[in-house]
Amino acid sequence: MRNLCLSLLLLLTGTCLSWGDPAPSLPYYKTIMEIMAPLRYSGVPVMVKPQVYLSLDFAKRTWTIHNIHEYDQKGNIILAQGRYGLCAELATYLFEKIKPFIDNKRYDLKFAMVTESDFFSSRQSNHIVLLLADKSNGEVYLIDPSFHRYGRLKDLPEYKVLNVQDTLSFVQDKSHDVFFSVNQAMPLYIKKDYLLSFAVTSVDGKFDKDNFIFVISANRRYKFSGHDIVLIGRRHKEFVDLEDKTLLNKILTQDEISTLFDRLKIWLQPA
Repeated sequence: MRNLCLSLLLLLTGTCLSWGDPAPSLPYYKTIMEIMAPLRYSGVPVMVKPQVYLSLDFAKRTWTIHNIHEYDQKGNIILAQGRYGLCAELATYLFEKIKPFIDNKRYDLKFAMVTESDFFSSRQSNHIVLLLADKSNGEVYLIDPSFHRYGRLKDLPEYKVLNVQDTLSFVQDKSHDVFFSVNQAMPLYIKKDYLLSFAVTSVDGKFDKDNFIFVISANRRYKFSGHDIVLIGRRHKEFVDLEDKTLLNKILTQDEISTLFDRLKIWLQPA
């Protein structure tokens, strides 16, 4: 009887709803989910591209990864292997793909910096998502290509919006590089309930050619104190090469470990 009543209601209202459709009321749901489906949150395929390299500025106490962002002839972002990137790249790619078919008179599509309770809880979080605002009724939808989530913002309490932007600065400037302050981490990879981050750190407050460490740390889901699993660099002129093999082997494959170590050692050589 319930199914019959619902079928009659749908016929009367002209609404098309298939059983098992998880979110029929979300705008452009099928198209957005199909575009998001192949996307993967990972900076590893980007870091290991031959043209990508790292430089250190000891005077400014910063480190820069060069050529991490790539664009096509139209200025659109290119993902590694067509699917891999960090949150800002994935959000930009999705923005560029869905913007042309959205009704701009009804919807606003913007970028948002958010916290996210699984991994990005800090008020200094740099996790980037999209917000789709319906101007006709004030409803706001959140789209997170990193985690393949799409829903009404009010139904996603794990997210807190820090700020909203029309565009991201690196896209507007068509920048190929990304830079960070010493000791500041870059989210790198999410796998098996762990977020891997990469940072260049100082040694006892010193940051020079004899004192810097490349660090890969692992943060477990809901646990926001990281555990260093790889340290490679120089401490008071002495070479440092330490690793937590047990946790490293738990998270990454041998190929992934070899690829990352090879890249870090290449970056270490010019220093």
